[in-house]
Amino acid sequence: MNVQKLAIGTIAGAVFLLLADMVWYTQIMKDSMDMPNMRPDPDMMWMIISYVIFALAFTAIYSKWSGGGSKVNSGLNFGLWVGILGGLAMNLMWFSLSTNMTLNQALTDSVYTIVKYILLGIIVAYATGMG
Repeated sequence: MNVQKLAIGTIAGAVFLLLADMVWYTQIMKDSMDMPNMRPDPDMMWMIISYVIFALAFTAIYSKWSGGGSKVNSGLNFGLWVGILGGLAMNLMWFSLSTNMTLNQALTDSVYTIVKYILLGIIVAYATGMG
């Protein structure tokens, strides 16, 4: 993958992740995902850096993984597996280690994360032109 495609995929992915999480956590789930010890306002510089790093890694790994097929199919499959890894597995791990999260919260956030990463996979596939 060339640097230009990697940059485009990273920017598109980071913007999507930031907007999706902003809507999900500050509007849709604001009353259901109350976690103790959270900052009243996030440190936006570090949040943006984290989205850029995630989108960069996601795009780079996607470029190595994708191999033919349609962009939608390829992005969907990759996003699904990343969502299972980063959403379902991690939320169940946090649930097992914490008293701050209910099973319903963990599963709800897992479904959201899986869908978010499926959409991210499709966006990255189209942004990079790889399928």
